[in-house]
Amino acid sequence: RRPPRSTLFPSTTLFRSENPEGAEVCQTCGAKLLLNDRYHVMRALGQGGFGATFLAADTSLPGEPQCVIKQLRPATTAPHAFEMARNLFMREAKTLGKIGNHPQIPQLLNFFECNQEFYLVQEFVDGLTLKAEVKKNGPYSEATTRQFLSEALPILEYVHSSKVIHRDIKPDNLIRREQDKRLVLIDFGAVKDQVSRSEEHTSELQSLTNL
Repeated sequence: RRPPRSTLFPSTTLFRSENPEGAEVCQTCGAKLLLNDRYHVMRALGQGGFGATFLAADTSLPGEPQCVIKQLRPATTAPHAFEMARNLFMREAKTLGKIGNHPQIPQLLNFFECNQEFYLVQEFVDGLTLKAEVKKNGPYSEATTRQFLSEALPILEYVHSSKVIHRDIKPDNLIRREQDKRLVLIDFGAVKDQVSRSEEHTSELQSLTNL
């Protein structure tokens, strides 16, 4: 069965329940079960200032590999908000497309607009965030902190060399990838790729988010 419908975004039919496996439309309401006729959303991963992330399966590819879908959600219904949301969406997609070839940054797989809502599809990184890692294992020792810096700083050096500022570096946005135990930097939602436009970008973020 599909997971129950999310309560985060009632305008989007990301989740449906009580449907047989393989069904394409909801037997209760008739809505499509696949986002963009492709992605089966399995569960919510998190919610931020102006978006949420979901774990999904790409049913268009053999084996239905997992991916992460980020939905951009403006926090206002002001007439200008939609165009501002689109500008932020395109900016983030462009930036991710530019820097996502790094092995420690999730690759951008797709981006699209659907029913006046915006979606980014990225590579799924399986692992624990640093926040969860510290909660599980306790505070870092000096040696562990030095090791962390030796792993994290080269990622930031690469990002900055591409003239991009992440602006939200925190334990929640660094994942220890289970496959190879390497750090991966995620969530470029507050990304800034033109330093000289700080006032414009800050204004957009304040209009679109609850921060």
